[in-house]
Amino acid sequence: MSQLYVAESEKAGTLVVLKVTPSRRDESGIDQVFARFLQEYEIAQRVRHPNIVRLYELGVADDHAYLAMEYFQRGDLRRRMKGGVSPSESLGFASQIARALSALHGAGILHRDLKPGNVMLRMDGQAALIDFGLAKHEALDYDITDTGMIFGTPHYMSPEQGHGQDLDPRSDLYSLGVMLFEMLTGRKPYTADNPMAIIYMHRNAPTPKLPESLADLQPLLDRLLGKEARERFKNAAECMRAIDSARAAWLSKGALA
Repeated sequence: MSQLYVAESEKAGTLVVLKVTPSRRDESGIDQVFARFLQEYEIAQRVRHPNIVRLYELGVADDHAYLAMEYFQRGDLRRRMKGGVSPSESLGFASQIARALSALHGAGILHRDLKPGNVMLRMDGQAALIDFGLAKHEALDYDITDTGMIFGTPHYMSPEQGHGQDLDPRSDLYSLGVMLFEMLTGRKPYTADNPMAIIYMHRNAPTPKLPESLADLQPLLDRLLGKEARERFKNAAECMRAIDSARAAWLSKGALA
């Protein structure tokens, strides 16, 4: 879709990331790749939040467009997870992601591609959501996906997303649940030999169980990974409060042990 470069800002003297894509047009106007690119900038400008990437500039040069955005020296959550994440840290990251989702959803935006590779870490450990190319904004006019089209990353898709059904904010909460399970256990809840088999398991396989040592967190996970949207938290704010409560209880339990 695009190429990434690390660059130095002449104005600030700091490192930034340049995301570059061809600014192609077709018979009907801008093509979908460029439309997603424009949408990413539009969304980041509309929603300013500590847990969402900072975008500094949109520019067009000749036949290419670029975004200048925040550079994350610590990389993404996927890399952080390879070194192991404690339950307290896992819940902390999940809470920050839920806060970002609350801001997005409050602005009428669904992320639709929530996964560890789209969560970046600042030097102070704060998490920030990136990549809104597949996001859906009810106020934007870009026709980026066709009705019934399946898009996203199968390991992290909600059952309804994997089957091309209508989505609401609770679909992003399911994806957050998948990420929380992976942070807590070091493995994905469902694995198979092909993407369609994984999509099938998200709809039909039992909700995965945490190890006995993490059983106190199972009710939280069950709410996030409900097969039907109505079984999940009603919104990201409610989800955030539940995560914070679970983290406080976990820390208290550790202090008493």
